[in-house]
Amino acid sequence: MKILVFADIHQDWEALKKIVAKKADLYICLGDLSNFGQGLEEAGEVLGPLKGKLLLMPGNNETWKEIKVLCQKYGFVDFHQKVIEKGGFVFTGLGYSNLTPFNTPGEVSEEEFEKALKKFQGFKNFLLFCHNPPKDSQLDLLPNGAHVGSQAIRDFLEKNQPIYLFSGHIHENEGKIQRIGKTTCFGVGKKGLEIWL
Repeated sequence: MKILVFADIHQDWEALKKIVAKKADLYICLGDLSNFGQGLEEAGEVLGPLKGKLLLMPGNNETWKEIKVLCQKYGFVDFHQKVIEKGGFVFTGLGYSNLTPFNTPGEVSEEEFEKALKKFQGFKNFLLFCHNPPKDSQLDLLPNGAHVGSQAIRDFLEKNQPIYLFSGHIHENEGKIQRIGKTTCFGVGKKGLEIWL
């Protein structure tokens, strides 16, 4: 099974068209198709051919309600705080980001992340897909050297050890790969990452 994971399109429709043109069995968007919710309708039209094959979550630029409406209209799968089994693997999805200085609509506290992640405990052979990266990793590093990821996601990784973690949000870290314990973590962006399972 070939999956294509992408994030942080931010209304770059040419980049999104390139994603749609790539062949995969399953597409997973880690959020931020829009800028503060603007452009979701256009995103839905571009992504339309992926009906039934696209799992979608909110980034920090969208609300869950907006994503649910988009999924209902275009036949995508709402993947926020969901568990989906495919091809012998368990896919777990968590949208939104931790708090930022930008006051975007999809920000939550570490306590809210911790509560949501409890739904994903106890699975074997599972993958974790998040908009937000784990704290103190190569995936949450800003150019000034600050680490701005989620401690709750980091703690969950260390305790539960999914096979893979995929995250976006910090654009500079697209393409980075890091092992945290037994988990291989991938920084994903608008170019997309193709992986075989």
